[in-house]
Amino acid sequence: MIILKHYKVDDVSYVSHKDILRVLQRGLKRAGVDVKYSQGYVPHMLTYTTTPVPLGVQSTAEYFAFELNGEVDKVEMLVRYNQSMPFGMRAVASFYKNKNPNLAGIVTASDYVAKSADVLPKEIERIADCQNYVIPTSKKGEVVEKDIASLIYALRVDGNHLFMRLASGNANLRADSFVNHINEKFGLNIKINDICRVAQLVGVDGKFIDVEELLK
Repeated sequence: MIILKHYKVDDVSYVSHKDILRVLQRGLKRAGVDVKYSQGYVPHMLTYTTTPVPLGVQSTAEYFAFELNGEVDKVEMLVRYNQSMPFGMRAVASFYKNKNPNLAGIVTASDYVAKSADVLPKEIERIADCQNYVIPTSKKGEVVEKDIASLIYALRVDGNHLFMRLASGNANLRADSFVNHINEKFGLNIKINDICRVAQLVGVDGKFIDVEELLK
């Protein structure tokens, strides 16, 4: 199995996850990659992704895995992939694993950096220390109250940059929803496209490990 770490930046950040998956699979076909298919009446490519970022949020840490018939060198695969993909989805690393690491199931957090036009107040960091922190969120078109305290692992302000480590995967805090709340609470204007996921993390023995380190 090959796993690629790729970008989702610039105009590509406004493409839906479903369409991104189509682009990824078509890119493999253009690259002449012999991908395995499922068995049954409606065969489909055996490809896997991690939890997607919200529409408009950029990312430099997306992962795309696929099963192959035969063997392909991971370095060669990186080159062939990039030759068939748009610039905003280029891959920066490739890994080989004997079996599916199930990244979608084991990733529990993501690191984001949000950039503001103005210097950000340090008070934002105090949110991470709260035992309870309720914000309004949208669920199936309905606004509901949600306690997100347990879904915030770290917040750090550095000038006009906000670093956020938020829950991802089964327990998930959308970066865009949280930033929208920050904007309203502190009178800011951080745009959704100024948020970028920079790492996906797996919890191991009480610590967070970057997926890239786990795959090496």
